[in-house]
Amino acid sequence: MGEQQPAQERPQVVERVARLLAAVSHRGLSGARLKELALDTGIARPTVHRLLGELLAVGYVQQRPDRRWTLGPALFSLGLTAPSPIRDLQSVRQLAQSLADHCGDVVYVALRRLDGVHYLLRVEGDYPIRTHLVAAGDTKPLTAGYAGLALLAAMGEEEQRVRIQRMALDAPPDWIDKNRWGVERAIREKLAEVAALGYCAGPNVVMPGVAGMAAPVPSRTQSPYLALSISAVEQRLSPERVQALAPRLLATARDMSAFID
Repeated sequence: MGEQQPAQERPQVVERVARLLAAVSHRGLSGARLKELALDTGIARPTVHRLLGELLAVGYVQQRPDRRWTLGPALFSLGLTAPSPIRDLQSVRQLAQSLADHCGDVVYVALRRLDGVHYLLRVEGDYPIRTHLVAAGDTKPLTAGYAGLALLAAMGEEEQRVRIQRMALDAPPDWIDKNRWGVERAIREKLAEVAALGYCAGPNVVMPGVAGMAAPVPSRTQSPYLALSISAVEQRLSPERVQALAPRLLATARDMSAFID
């Protein structure tokens, strides 16, 4: 039989593994070096090296040719059987519809995924001119919409840099070619807005003729993974109207947090 670990040490090992996996996850697509993980977790470097080796053996982490560590594919199957962090989707839908009724425009609720954001809900107000660029069930890159930008703002600086560098948009190719540098600058401005104000807003950021505003939904247990956004034609979201709608957007996002983990 294998060596039995003292009972008082077991929780410490589990806690260290959890911290290490969280640190690897936080580094995202850019990956993490051994030294960075030791600094991020406060765990001694030799211990980090040993734990990574054990996690590598079971597929929970993987090491790229550049020696950076990322999460491994074995975690995917675990995630498939995990319960949804959204405990009451119907209440989330009702809050989104109330916001849509208030503003008259299209409101989205989007969930972060590794490859971008997945749009869970789309509800509509009564304004006759609507933007139907995204349908419920679509998955889009983080840089392709306001909800994605709200979630990207909650990620680390290195992850933001990588995402902007690999910027993916759904806009017409000729518009992207003419405005790429301006779009990159605008995206950085929107990330700064979320950090300062709790939301971002503006017209023609990632799509010509379209305006939007979005806020991350606070999570009690982890970084934001859900975002709430309003999408409208450019003329509908003047700076004055953005100022008027912002308190309601933020309040609705806070109310949604009661129904998620």
